[in-house]
Amino acid sequence: MRTLFFIFMILCIINLCFPKFGWFLRYGWIVKGESEPSKPYMVFVRMTSLVMLLIAFSLVAA
Repeated sequence: MRTLFFIFMILCIINLCFPKFGWFLRYGWIVKGESEPSKPYMVFVRMTSLVMLLIAFSLVAA
Protein backbone atom coordinates (compact mmCIF):
# COMPACT_ATOMS: atom_id res chain seq x y z
CA MET A 1 0.00 0.00 0.00
CA ARG A 2 2.87 2.36 0.77
CA THR A 3 4.39 1.68 -2.63
CA LEU A 4 1.15 2.64 -4.35
CA PHE A 5 0.93 5.80 -2.26
CA PHE A 6 4.55 6.69 -3.11
CA ILE A 7 3.92 6.22 -6.85
CA PHE A 8 0.75 8.33 -6.64
CA MET A 9 2.62 11.11 -4.82
CA ILE A 10 5.46 11.13 -7.35
CA LEU A 11 3.00 11.34 -10.25
CA CYS A 12 1.12 14.21 -8.59
CA ILE A 13 4.33 16.12 -7.94
CA ILE A 14 5.53 15.61 -11.52
CA ASN A 15 2.15 16.72 -12.83
CA LEU A 16 2.20 19.76 -10.55
CA CYS A 17 5.68 20.85 -11.61
CA PHE A 18 5.58 19.78 -15.27
CA PRO A 19 1.99 19.72 -16.58
CA LYS A 20 3.18 19.74 -20.20
CA PHE A 21 4.80 16.35 -19.62
CA GLY A 22 1.43 14.79 -18.76
CA TRP A 23 -0.19 16.49 -21.73
CA PHE A 24 2.51 15.17 -24.03
CA LEU A 25 2.09 11.62 -22.75
CA ARG A 26 -1.65 11.75 -23.31
CA TYR A 27 -2.10 13.97 -26.41
CA GLY A 28 1.24 15.29 -27.64
CA TRP A 29 2.38 12.17 -29.41
CA ILE A 30 -0.82 12.25 -31.49
CA VAL A 31 -0.26 15.77 -32.86
CA LYS A 32 3.54 15.33 -33.15
CA GLY A 33 4.54 18.74 -31.80
CA GLU A 34 2.09 20.79 -33.86
CA SER A 35 0.13 21.91 -30.83
CA GLU A 36 0.63 22.86 -27.17
CA PRO A 37 -1.67 22.73 -24.17
CA SER A 38 -3.76 25.81 -23.45
CA LYS A 39 -3.25 28.02 -20.40
CA PRO A 40 -6.60 27.01 -18.84
CA TYR A 41 -5.62 23.34 -19.21
CA MET A 42 -2.29 23.99 -17.49
CA VAL A 43 -4.00 25.84 -14.62
CA PHE A 44 -6.61 23.09 -14.24
CA VAL A 45 -3.98 20.35 -14.17
CA ARG A 46 -1.93 22.17 -11.55
CA MET A 47 -4.97 22.89 -9.39
CA THR A 48 -6.22 19.31 -9.48
CA SER A 49 -2.73 17.97 -8.74
CA LEU A 50 -2.45 20.28 -5.74
CA VAL A 51 -5.88 19.23 -4.46
CA MET A 52 -4.99 15.55 -4.85
CA LEU A 53 -1.73 16.08 -2.94
CA LEU A 54 -3.56 17.86 -0.13
CA ILE A 55 -6.14 15.07 0.09
CA ALA A 56 -3.45 12.40 0.10
CA PHE A 57 -1.44 14.13 2.83
CA SER A 58 -4.55 14.66 4.94
CA LEU A 59 -5.46 10.97 4.63
CA VAL A 60 -1.96 9.92 5.66
CA ALA A 61 -1.98 12.29 8.62
CA ALA A 62 -5.38 11.03 9.85
